[in-house]
Amino acid sequence: MRVLRSPFLPAVLATALAGCSMFDSPTPTGATPIIPKPIQAADLPFPFDRTLVAVSYKDQRFKDDRPSILVSQNNRGTGYSACNNWSATVLARKDNTMAVGPVAISKRVCDARLMHNEQVFLFVLKTAAQWKFDGRTLTINGPYGPMTFEPAA
Repeated sequence: MRVLRSPFLPAVLATALAGCSMFDSPTPTGATPIIPKPIQAADLPFPFDRTLVAVSYKDQRFKDDRPSILVSQNNRGTGYSACNNWSATVLARKDNTMAVGPVAISKRVCDARLMHNEQVFLFVLKTAAQWKFDGRTLTINGPYGPMTFEPAA
């Protein structure tokens, strides 16, 4: 029995594979193939481990004590919000969307101008929807307009 099985098995496999449609060549149709276009990806990745300071919100520029943001590789965001220190989880995804978790903040009280800047910054941070980075300027877009950041010093 063992003598008959050894030449018989390769012959059965060869005939089974010969009839398999995977080895048939496709018949040409004469139509030109459609090549899909690549999906537009972000130009540059999110600037992790870089301290950036706020430059403007919409068309108004920040003066003196400007808010800052530093996002680490493990998505931990920290910084200065014009009066207090803040920290939160910041998820900057590759499709340029952004999500910010609950913000923890110290409770110092400053003058009205700084408190207003802080409220604006924290509002933009909490409602951030998209980001864009061009190598120098980070722009965070929210429902009421963009806030731009540049490298510190």
